[in-house]
Amino acid sequence: MKNLKLISVLFFFLGLFSCGNNSKDNERILGESMKTLKKVNKAEDFRERLKALEPVTEQALKNWFPKNLNGYTLTDFFNFRGSQKEIAQVAGIYYKDNDKNTKLQIHIADGASNSGLLAIQSHYMAQNLEMNNTRDSGYEKTYEKNGFEVLETYVKKDDFYRVLFLYDMRFGVTVESNGLSYDELWQTIAMLDVAKLNRL
Repeated sequence: MKNLKLISVLFFFLGLFSCGNNSKDNERILGESMKTLKKVNKAEDFRERLKALEPVTEQALKNWFPKNLNGYTLTDFFNFRGSQKEIAQVAGIYYKDNDKNTKLQIHIADGASNSGLLAIQSHYMAQNLEMNNTRDSGYEKTYEKNGFEVLETYVKKDDFYRVLFLYDMRFGVTVESNGLSYDELWQTIAMLDVAKLNRL
């Protein structure tokens, strides 16, 4: 498949350079095309790597969740089961001193297996997106923080944050909060032992 793409690109450029375009345009088109080809090949490598991996069990994911996290207590889990049985994903709900207005939800999805990419596609897209949509009501933006490429959403009226990032190009991590400040949210995220996901 990769060889077919490379051959197609080669023939494309042979035709392009024989058409008499000026050299600056040719160099620009060549550079942009090669960037696109690299992204396609990188995405294919990513998918093939995930397909070859055995997903962790839901119980193993549950065991990963800390019982207490920055003053918040794990109170419940909910699973995502539906039609894709190969996908392992679990969400844990945290409250602070039984305060129902201050909530933290952490969702972990394993991208391994043939179907796993479905569960982490938003996290994967965040690796390549450049977004900065800001309104009076909140924002949605991508940026780098703590070594992760992050997609963050904020809704002002609900005091709601959603943070997505991909760990080790396999585990999709989503953290949602109500009633936490930005600093408290990121302090809590920094306490997550994401490296332990690789040892499940």
